[in-house]
Amino acid sequence: MTTASAPISTADELTQARQRIAELEQRLEQQAVHDRPHAITPSMLQLVLNHLPQTIFWKDRNLVFLGCNERFARDAMLPSPAQVVGKTDYDMPWLPQADLYRADDRRVIDTGTAKLHFEEPQSRPDGTTIWLRTSKIPLLDSASQIVGILGMYEDITEYKRVEDERAQLQEQIIKVQQAALTELSTPMIPISDGLVAMPLIGTIDSKRAQQVIEALLSGVSAQRATTVIIDITGVQVIDTQVANALLRAAQAVKLLGAQVLLTGIRPEIAQTLVSLGVDLSGMITRSTLQAGIADALAQRNSRR
Repeated sequence: MTTASAPISTADELTQARQRIAELEQRLEQQAVHDRPHAITPSMLQLVLNHLPQTIFWKDRNLVFLGCNERFARDAMLPSPAQVVGKTDYDMPWLPQADLYRADDRRVIDTGTAKLHFEEPQSRPDGTTIWLRTSKIPLLDSASQIVGILGMYEDITEYKRVEDERAQLQEQIIKVQQAALTELSTPMIPISDGLVAMPLIGTIDSKRAQQVIEALLSGVSAQRATTVIIDITGVQVIDTQVANALLRAAQAVKLLGAQVLLTGIRPEIAQTLVSLGVDLSGMITRSTLQAGIADALAQRNSRR
């Protein structure tokens, strides 16, 4: 009779062992939880997102919103991020840009390639339009499969306004500088009543030739000049283009009833003009500016 007690004892021991194992597993699980007091919870993640300076959102592959931070919810005119979930861009105040946004989203999802730091407009409920600098990246799951898109943006409207004003100011400065350079390149110097001189320096191309003619006509009219001296001492290269420009300038001045003197005709310049076949017979020429001024003054005094 005593031999039957052994199996019962073994069964009890097995039961006790199982209970002990279960207790140990429970304690290990509790200890693991205790060892992870700072594990990130959804509420903690949402808190972090809400305090970021960027506006953040994410969508599924069907471009339906899965979540966002509070900044995005405010832009969407909704009370909380939870109210954004399940909606699409067609439900948002920026309906005019919905197709644009979704096309970018679809491209990022289909290609798996991020689109970073690009500018795009966004319509606001008050009818105004702001500008955003946006970045979008594929949203991946734990298996690195694309399950949607993560986007973030910031309002750069004020930045663009300042940049536009700066660009406009820069353009105005350039125009003023160009006007000043034009004036310096085609100066009209009063010598005496009715006598002005325009000393030309440097290269004369088609653009500058037109500026010379315009300055001459304007100067003759404004200063009521009867004699104009065009000095080419500082013009290093005389070719057909320059010669034709001088002739055109002289003809334009004559149409206003003024006389033209061409000075600065050095021997090599005279030879070049002859070889080019330039006809200066209708224009008074002198070798130096001083000689031209003296001649013009003498002619004026002789007419008195």
